[in-house]
Amino acid sequence: MPKPQKLPRGIDRNRKGYRARIGVDGIQHTLGTFQTIGDARAALDIARAEKARGIFEPPSIKRARLKAEREERKAQADVDARTVRELAEDWLKWQESRGLKLGSVYTYRRHLEAHFLPRFGDQSAAAVTATEIEEWLDTLEASKGVAGAANIHRVVAALFKYATGDYPDLPRTFTRWMLTSPVPPLAGRKLRRPNTPTRNRDVLPAGDVRRLADLMEHDEDRLIILLGGWAALRLGEVLAVRRQHIATDNEGIHWIRIESQVQARGAGVREETPKSEAGRRVIPVPSAIAGDLERHLRDHTAPEADALLFPRRGGGNRLNNPNTVRKRFNTALERLNALRTADGAPPVENFTFHGLRHTALTRLGQAGATTAELMQFAGHSDSKSVEVYQHAERRRLVSLVSGNHGQASRTGEDER
Repeated sequence: MPKPQKLPRGIDRNRKGYRARIGVDGIQHTLGTFQTIGDARAALDIARAEKARGIFEPPSIKRARLKAEREERKAQADVDARTVRELAEDWLKWQESRGLKLGSVYTYRRHLEAHFLPRFGDQSAAAVTATEIEEWLDTLEASKGVAGAANIHRVVAALFKYATGDYPDLPRTFTRWMLTSPVPPLAGRKLRRPNTPTRNRDVLPAGDVRRLADLMEHDEDRLIILLGGWAALRLGEVLAVRRQHIATDNEGIHWIRIESQVQARGAGVREETPKSEAGRRVIPVPSAIAGDLERHLRDHTAPEADALLFPRRGGGNRLNNPNTVRKRFNTALERLNALRTADGAPPVENFTFHGLRHTALTRLGQAGATTAELMQFAGHSDSKSVEVYQHAERRRLVSLVSGNHGQASRTGEDER
């Protein structure tokens, strides 16, 4: 009968083969079971050398580490394979889930689909480089102009800010798409740009605000212009005003309550709450247009409490489309410029309906309104938004809009 083979220290035999083990810091670690004694001895020699060099890693820990590395590589490969188009969809869905207005989501999507995704949509999001973005921005500015490109630039910058996980209110389970954004800051590109005309620089004389109102095609639209140019209301806010939002106090002062706005971007004409709580406000009607408001309520507004002051023409009490009103405004502005040219005055250039709001707030600032008063009147939550109108007490606002606009009206007539 053959004599049993004597096994080296650290190796024993079981039903599966030769098992190699090593003791480290008083703990026995199994290195594995091998088919031949040579393989077991080789594994043991390697483990003893690692132990001597102080780099021995227990097999169970090594297996867990290698598994984690494989999973990390796979996860990174999955991330690297995700396209910019997938990133955009993920970002837009997140924006909707956090309650961003549908109109804003629609604008973001429109900018991306029209100007960014055709170039980068099918590319890996993680592979987009800063050089590629700079080249794209140069082309965009050449075709859209500096101002138009800046709006799209902001959207793309926000998209990649999301991708890097820099938004403060992201869920804890969010997985970053990349470590750093390839999109340069807007301020950095401004240094490379020549000065270009900006919109709504002009402050309309008081007389021209009223002339513009008189030039609107329909008499019921006159007050839309006056509320923009005297009360600093946004177009969407004007179109959402109902009879129940107008109140008159014991002193005969009319007040307008702003609590919603009409939007038409992305999902049809609809009524939405303001973007911020500051947008909900009650403001006095300037005395210069109080009579115009009274006449409009008498001649053009239904008696019901929920009657819109500016409903769609021929549509009962349906919401008016802001885009339709903007077209009528642009037509009236062309007529005003023709009259100004005939009077020897320069035309009003790069002016939109929002310029009426700028006009009203500028006059308030010139009259001495404080930052807090301007914020209250305009419905701004950020003081920086109203600082431009300065080079809250409700009664203080009454005196400002009444005294200021009375003076402005005379000044405007003189300027004409």
